[in-house]
Amino acid sequence: MSLAWHIEALARQKKLPKLETMMTGANKSTGKQMSAEQMEAVTRSWMASRHRKK
Repeated sequence: MSLAWHIEALARQKKLPKLETMMTGANKSTGKQMSAEQMEAVTRSWMASRHRKK
């Protein structure tokens, strides 16, 4: 789905961005990395909400 979105978004551009700016390594995330406990809590919360909706 991400690939389809990017293909369509680029097709609508009058001028394409430089390849370097589109490469994954060029835009490194500056966000804080989550600990194992935080990842587990997020996963448990996500799984619990999925089970409630059924």
